Amino acid sequence: MRSKKKNKKRKSAYRRGEKLAILFKRGTLFLLFVILATALALGLKIFAQQFSVKEIVVSGNYHLDKKDILSALKIKKGESLLRLDLKDIGEGLKQKAWIKSVALRKQFPGTIVIKVEEAVPEALLSLKKRLYIIDEDGRILERIKGETTQFLPVIKDIDPENRKGIAEALKLVKALSEKDGFIDRGDIEIGLESYGLTVSIDGEFIKVGYGKYAEKFQRWIELEPEIRKRGVPVKYVDLRFKGSVIVKPMKKIKGNKAS
Repeated sequence: MRSKKKNKKRKSAYRRGEKLAILFKRGTLFLLFVILATALALGLKIFAQQFSVKEIVVSGNYHLDKKDILSALKIKKGESLLRLDLKDIGEGLKQKAWIKSVALRKQFPGTIVIKVEEAVPEALLSLKKRLYIIDEDGRILERIKGETTQFLPVIKDIDPENRKGIAEALKLVKALSEKDGFIDRGDIEIGLESYGLTVSIDGEFIKVGYGKYAEKFQRWIELEPEIRKRGVPVKYVDLRFKGSVIVKPMKKIKGNKAS
């Protein structure tokens, strides 16, 4: 009987020892797992730090200051270069009026290269006593505050919501820019009447209408020297009718003064 009891005690002790060994092995494995996971996380963090943003290179900006572009990026130095989504960053930059297109690339280990294409100022828009710079698509790029020297043709009082009116006015600007002797004059102001576009060039009023702007102004270029040679004071010039130039002279009143 005593022998049986001894055997039971031995078996019980053996089982307890076996359980402790299993628990020890499991604890050791869990600890190893924690150590490996911690080491891996730390390694990844150190690896990511090696590819953090240290420099941002910007090119192609002439009107926009580099600081304006950097502020729109919302990227801080030290951020992981690996985690940055360049597509989202590019879409964000395109929200700025001056930026027409943008190309971004990562240059490892720590540089972002940004090349922007800016919109080209095409004309000034005078609206409600305010002056704006607009591009070739009629988008407002910037409001000009304070007094300024006129450096582009002025489109006067055509609402940007009037897409056709703005588009036609910009076509007229382009046609004038391609004609020697027009775009270099002091003041060019384009307006819109019920019959179409008008343009005032250094005070000389021209009824233009719509379409074929280059052709219309070519006719006036050929005729203008003769009118000037004769010394005829001109009230307005009408180019609206096909193949013709109508010159309306000022009426003469007493004292040979024109009105």
